[in-house]
Amino acid sequence: MADVPHNYIVGAFTNGAVAGEHAATYTLENDLATYDPAEVAAEQHRALAPARRDAGIPPNQIEYKTRRLVNDCLQPPKVTRKYQLAQDRFAEIRNDLETARFARDPHELMRSLEVSSILDCADMAAHASLFRTESRWGPCHHRVDFPERDDENWFCHTILSKVDWRMTSAKRAVEPYIVPIADTERDAYDRQRIHQPA
Repeated sequence: MADVPHNYIVGAFTNGAVAGEHAATYTLENDLATYDPAEVAAEQHRALAPARRDAGIPPNQIEYKTRRLVNDCLQPPKVTRKYQLAQDRFAEIRNDLETARFARDPHELMRSLEVSSILDCADMAAHASLFRTESRWGPCHHRVDFPERDDENWFCHTILSKVDWRMTSAKRAVEPYIVPIADTERDAYDRQRIHQPA
């Protein structure tokens, strides 16, 4: 599904549908969680802030800058210094989001919230890639500084989360396969890799 390599959008849809079904079942079996009204007010203030500014950077320019950085720095092969540079620039863009972004109408307000999500995704991709110090699954996940696959340390899921608004990563063991998979199947993506440099 979404966490299986090379099964991008179809896997994301499938994973989203499964997650939605589980969320609906969980909701039926559990009471609503308590929440802090002050946190809701703070989030409303954050989300609507661009509409309250008279001038600044429109969301389409921030989105363009973010997407250019993704294309310039996060495309394979993965180079550690480029990823670190991207993280530094993402932090600068995040500052622009908080202080300089403005929206002239509801459409631009929606776009300003969308660009915040785009930036989050780019930041997560950089963080997760730097955390996993190996290469796996063919050219898409080839790290120049760590060209070999390392099953001893990295045959696991990497879990990305935020703690105190900072990105963190952790490892989680891979559960036994429900359907047995032949060893030749498990290495299909590895066989796509070019092992001899050009």
